[in-house]
Amino acid sequence: MTNHCADMDPTAVRPSDDAELADVMAALGVGPDALLGRGGEAWVLALDEERVARVSRGGLENAVWISARTALLAEMARHAQTVTFAIPAVVDTRIVAGHIVTVEPRLPGRPLIELLCEAVGAVRVALIRAYLDAAALIGDLQIDRPWFGDLCTPTAIQTGNFRSYLAQRAARSLRMAGQDFDGIDPVSLAAALPEPARARLVHLDAWPGNMLAQGQSITAVIDFGAATIMGDRRLDPLTAAIYLEQPITPSANDGDLAVAMRWLRDQDLAQHHTAARRWIAAYWSFATDDVALHHWCRSVLLD
Repeated sequence: MTNHCADMDPTAVRPSDDAELADVMAALGVGPDALLGRGGEAWVLALDEERVARVSRGGLENAVWISARTALLAEMARHAQTVTFAIPAVVDTRIVAGHIVTVEPRLPGRPLIELLCEAVGAVRVALIRAYLDAAALIGDLQIDRPWFGDLCTPTAIQTGNFRSYLAQRAARSLRMAGQDFDGIDPVSLAAALPEPARARLVHLDAWPGNMLAQGQSITAVIDFGAATIMGDRRLDPLTAAIYLEQPITPSANDGDLAVAMRWLRDQDLAQHHTAARRWIAAYWSFATDDVALHHWCRSVLLD
């Protein structure tokens, strides 16, 4: 997750200032205008009208989790007809300038985070509701595992019940967040959330930067990756609503949050909002390099 307004506009980024990315661009034969976005895991470059290159921000040490992501996307593709939006796929994997690059189809639409800079009135309300509807559909991608936990990370936490995963994952993040968070009890955070009957696919990073839209519809959900887990599918619409808070999504506003809360009430999910907000703040608390996001985590857990 990257939450800076400049990242909504690739022209605001100076890729030539980043030597590693410049080397990859040169090797791929593309220029600065090819940069579609950048996040904690990867840069995304347009190769042409049909394809993008997802460039791992680490070196070859990321091979294990990239292989796991590729396998997960292939598994998801077998159930793609169960959702109303496109999902990523890997058609080729290359080593380019010391980075692992996956070549993927270019998916339709523009990032929702950009469209929220422009949309008003009924169109904006429809987009917010479509965003939450899409988040709620992710669990329809029928991935089955006999456990709850991480799907792609090399240091995966996998447990027999969801609350155990929630507690262990929050504890790991809080240890990385600094001493100010020592008083936060991850077990209590986990206990406040419900235990689902079965594990389903959860994106967990389904924020407006990871959804593409056209008109009033969500056309694609992207960036399944390190955050993706087997868990309670209700977490995706809950966290999608939470991610509309302005420190996380600068182009969102209070009206969007009000629409989201009405949507949660309509789906009988609003009672879990506070607990989900505290847990997801603990989850992201490790991201100390993202100043705005880390400040939001502090405000939720410490203020």
